[in-house]
Amino acid sequence: MRKHIFLFGAALVAAACASPPYTYNFDHYNYNSGKVKQAEKSSPLTVSTREESPLALREQDFVASTALSAGVSETVKVTPMSSLKQKADRYRNMSKQERRDFKKEVRTEVRNFAKEIRFRESGANIAATQELDDELKLAIIFGAVGITLVVLGGINTIFWVLGVVGLVIGLVFFIRWISTQ
Repeated sequence: MRKHIFLFGAALVAAACASPPYTYNFDHYNYNSGKVKQAEKSSPLTVSTREESPLALREQDFVASTALSAGVSETVKVTPMSSLKQKADRYRNMSKQERRDFKKEVRTEVRNFAKEIRFRESGANIAATQELDDELKLAIIFGAVGITLVVLGGINTIFWVLGVVGLVIGLVFFIRWISTQ
């Protein structure tokens, strides 16, 4: 009997330590393989124009280094103003027409952003102040009924029990309302 328990325990340990049959291998698929092709097809600007624009984001700004070196190179000094100076130099090197196009692009982006923020927040705030959520309404109703029945608990104990149940249900709806906020 002891032998069977030992074998059963060993089988449980082996099964617990085994890897699941549906494991994921992270190194087999390159997720960035299709993104470069899509970006080239979807962008109306040419690559040279996009690199000249100070608003353009370069891939090397967002990709981590694959070098095995421990630290940052000591020859390159990075200051908070260095990237700003580089962007200013890029803007100065633009032609007059490119500067106009850049200013137009910035204006349209700022207008679109401001319009999006203005319409999104104003509609949500007005709707939120004008009506209560259903769970909050149920919490108020059950709370009021529960308090009324607890007050009537002096007449009979059944009113007190029903009042406590009503308060508990109201509390549950109130907690659910708070968790969604």
